[in-house]
Amino acid sequence: MYGAGAAGDAHAESTPVSLQALIDAAQPGDEIALQSGRTYAGPATVNKPVSIVGNGDVTVRNRSDAPALTLRANGVTLQGFRVDDGQSDPKRSVILVRSNNNRIDGLAIVSQAGGIYLREANGNVIVHNRIVGAKAGYQAEPYSKRGNGIDLLASTGNLIQDNEFVHVHDGVYVESSNETRVIGNKAFDSRYGFHIMFSGKPELSDNVGSGNVTGGMVMGVEDAVVHGNRFEKQTESVNSQGILLFDVHRSTVEDNRVEGNRVGLYIEKSSDNIFSRNEALSNFIGIQMIRSEGNTFTENVFVSNVIQAQATESRNNALDGNYWDDYRGLDVDGDGHSDLPYEIDPFFLKITDQVDAYQLFFQAPGLPFLTQLFRDNTDNWLKDSRPLMSPSAGIAGSAADRTASVPYAAVLFLASISIIYLWGYKNT
Repeated sequence: MYGAGAAGDAHAESTPVSLQALIDAAQPGDEIALQSGRTYAGPATVNKPVSIVGNGDVTVRNRSDAPALTLRANGVTLQGFRVDDGQSDPKRSVILVRSNNNRIDGLAIVSQAGGIYLREANGNVIVHNRIVGAKAGYQAEPYSKRGNGIDLLASTGNLIQDNEFVHVHDGVYVESSNETRVIGNKAFDSRYGFHIMFSGKPELSDNVGSGNVTGGMVMGVEDAVVHGNRFEKQTESVNSQGILLFDVHRSTVEDNRVEGNRVGLYIEKSSDNIFSRNEALSNFIGIQMIRSEGNTFTENVFVSNVIQAQATESRNNALDGNYWDDYRGLDVDGDGHSDLPYEIDPFFLKITDQVDAYQLFFQAPGLPFLTQLFRDNTDNWLKDSRPLMSPSAGIAGSAADRTASVPYAAVLFLASISIIYLWGYKNT
């Protein structure tokens, strides 16, 4: 282990120690132990395989226009320290990785610039880091003024796991980087929580996003795995979605939960994908498809969405065995599936797309009459051939809770009317 800073040096305690000098003095394979309570000065370039490890309360401060740390050697470890970075250009990065098989673990980064950027860097492990925009809490700051949390370009086989992003542009941005695994991360108050483009065989699993414009966006890929993610309250824009798939093919989207978003699942120009066991709850639109075909939907759950689903210019999509809470069905043979199909009428969404104010008439008594009046060819409607009569146990419980609350709401409503009437009567 290589000691970083002389104990008892009062001048050193108040003056940042040059991190570059410590790296230059170390031998390949050394561990540079950063002392608790000390501040170290960047920028620095790591050009040999060393470990830089924070021991307690340690800060690396960078007030230059260069990255605080640039990794050019393979096999480097950065672990357990804060980075206070003063850069303001969101296109620049705090940590720049241009090498392979490194590990970045447990850093806390605050900057207006981007967090950790990988460029032609393969086989790296980036885990347990927290990256926060310098103006976190300033909701009005444009996304264009913020850097990405972790940004990959032309980098293969990297693992991005258990990191947290707050008030950045995109939490994780992946471009032209094959076999990237993005697992168990959290993103808040950002544009896209997770953004994957033109990258073969990506995995987006067990991530959480809330309060972003879009939770997870996957674009221009094949053989993607989107599994076990939880995206809620993506409502910051008229284009907000829980999960957005654009030009995605032969991929698997399973066990995700999208709740309280403008659109739960948005699918465009995508084909031959499998959607299974996803939960779309309390979104304005549960699922929306545009120019997509050959997709399969099974065992998905749609509960309390204003509009369950809509498809435009989308053909040959197979829906079988999904649960729709607005459909009662008829199960004669008792197999748990309705013997009558569930047809999704796009009438309401068509008229509200043209005139937003018509949303006020949702569930109005006259709407079913208008729906029947303008009912035309149903060949292109989304149809579930065998809808489920009941959802899984967890969703069934939450649906029951909502149903049970209806009588209480009615009592409260009648009580309110009575109070208003009596108050008005006594004051006349």
